[in-house]
Amino acid sequence: MRALLFLLCCWAGAAQAAGPVLLQVGGLVQHKLTLTAQDLQALPQKDYTEKRSVIVEGREVTQTVLMRGIPLRALLDQAGLASDRHSVRRAYVLLTAQDGYQTVFSWGELYNTRGGDDVLVLLKHGDDDLLARDGFPSLRSLQDVRPGPRHVRWLTSVDVLLAPSR
Repeated sequence: MRALLFLLCCWAGAAQAAGPVLLQVGGLVQHKLTLTAQDLQALPQKDYTEKRSVIVEGREVTQTVLMRGIPLRALLDQAGLASDRHSVRRAYVLLTAQDGYQTVFSWGELYNTRGGDDVLVLLKHGDDDLLARDGFPSLRSLQDVRPGPRHVRWLTSVDVLLAPSR
């Protein structure tokens, strides 16, 4: 009985130490992912720089913002997309925030354009550690002309789905 109690305590401690799941990758993938903060931080990350022109006290100023994140394609590759090359062309990626906000990228957009290189699951934005500040990563598409509509704060899920065929 003591041995069983000891094992249960160890299991509960290990589960608690791993932390809560922050991001799930699912849908039509070969391996569903459930990622904690520790898992996200252990993935290979890239640094990105974004330059913005803003008006400060009536004059235009260029600001540089440093970001660190994981390319969305890297997460999708880790999960493994469908191996059927014809159906994957109908795939789209639905990204959902904790507050219900959603946005979409097509498979072709992520894998066949240069814009797909700069769709990032952000862990840091400037000096802000997003996991510590918000409790979740964010998603940014740095090549979008209007970045707001596909900027997802508090990103909780990434789902690969298929558009219906005709």
